[in-house]
Amino acid sequence: MQAGLVDSTPPRPSVLITGCNGYVGRNLIKLLGDTVNFIGVDCMPGGHESELIDLRDATSYTQLDKYTFDYVLHCAWDQISRNIYENNMQCARNLFNYLDQKIPQGLIFISSSFASTTTGIQYTRSKIAFENMLFESGIPFIIIRPDMLYSADEKKMQEHRSYMKKGFALCIGNGQSLRSPTHINDLVQLVHRIITTKQFTNKVYEIGSPIPYSQEQILRIVAASIGRNPFIVKIPTFVAQFLFQVTKKVDPEQARTIGYDRVADLRALREDFDLQPRDFNTGVTQ
Repeated sequence: MQAGLVDSTPPRPSVLITGCNGYVGRNLIKLLGDTVNFIGVDCMPGGHESELIDLRDATSYTQLDKYTFDYVLHCAWDQISRNIYENNMQCARNLFNYLDQKIPQGLIFISSSFASTTTGIQYTRSKIAFENMLFESGIPFIIIRPDMLYSADEKKMQEHRSYMKKGFALCIGNGQSLRSPTHINDLVQLVHRIITTKQFTNKVYEIGSPIPYSQEQILRIVAASIGRNPFIVKIPTFVAQFLFQVTKKVDPEQARTIGYDRVADLRALREDFDLQPRDFNTGVTQ
């Protein structure tokens, strides 16, 4: 910068992001890292962390004392253990206790569409409990409820495509329940708008495909994107629950939610942020 000139570039916001090495966290850092200073924390190494921290351990938060941050982006969440609710609640209690000292300007919580539809499982109950704690905390906030986050490199998407190349696709239940899949880039765009506009409205926003699709339609769309027409194997819910228990890749309780529709209500998102999420039929190739 030349002498006598004032640098008018606004300072980059600093954001503490939990779960920085998970699917959501690493994509946020990858796509917003040029405009946001991230302080990444995770309990597992993955390359994006500033500190390795188990959020269930209250003493570990002292590792963050050397940092200053404007906002908090909470993505970390236990989805598969037997103690989903208690693990997530221990993290929540510790996080809010720590933020009492830091007092951030705003907190963005990546919740789930499950919170709108299926309240009877540990995963959903813990999401709703955190939302309620956030309402009561006094911290300016936004809660985002995506459904079926995806992109070309997302693990489940790649898994489905690998099966389809072998001639079949797996569907739990009758395949008729509706879903509003959320492209990861739409979630990132929303987070970026919130941070750059500092628009913490203390509201809940659903986000996903403006056109909902049945689970079977979703599989057909994915298959068409790679030029395949697989045979769809429909797995009864009770069989899926048993397989989830054996593989430990998915919370077995989630099998009970298969029959519920999850359709995103995008009115608040459009009104407050002028955001138009992409339709799954086009987003699947992006």
